[in-house]
Amino acid sequence: MRTFIALEVNDEVKRCASEIIEKLMRRGFRANWVSPENMHLTLFFLGEVRREKVDEIAEHLCRRVRGFPSFSFTVEGFGYFKKGGAPRVFWLGVEATSPLLRLYEELRNELSHHGFSFEEKFVPHITIGRVKYYPEKWEKLVEDLTFPSTEVAVDSFKIFSSTLTPEGPIYKAVYECQFEGGLIRNE
Repeated sequence: MRTFIALEVNDEVKRCASEIIEKLMRRGFRANWVSPENMHLTLFFLGEVRREKVDEIAEHLCRRVRGFPSFSFTVEGFGYFKKGGAPRVFWLGVEATSPLLRLYEELRNELSHHGFSFEEKFVPHITIGRVKYYPEKWEKLVEDLTFPSTEVAVDSFKIFSSTLTPEGPIYKAVYECQFEGGLIRNE
């Protein structure tokens, strides 16, 4: 099962992100746009994992963060990752607050006990599109795009399965781990 761990975002983030996507489309960008229902803050991409191992990991992760305090993070700003002068990914910025980084480290430490390793530095962001085509002078076309500062409350994380289809990925929450309420299996 193709698996990742993420925090969901609220309707306000989804609405504002959709407005930015509309502007980018009108300005000639083509991308695999993330649909509002699929928007999230990825903490870890685990790749292909056997279902039994996902079940085991979910239990251990949830136990590890039981009693973790609820917190919020701020989504603000629009940006992009580029390669060779070309935009590759459009994203919304996420403030790397102390509680968010602590949650990331707790989960990372537990995942390391299950054979996972993560070399990249955690750069919290919400992907809104993977660029396929961009117009000439594209940087001028995005310099006025902004994202209003929006708070997102967090009291749980979810483990998702991701099924790739020609129409785009289908994400399904397999588990939800509430900091105070324990583990919820969604199927």
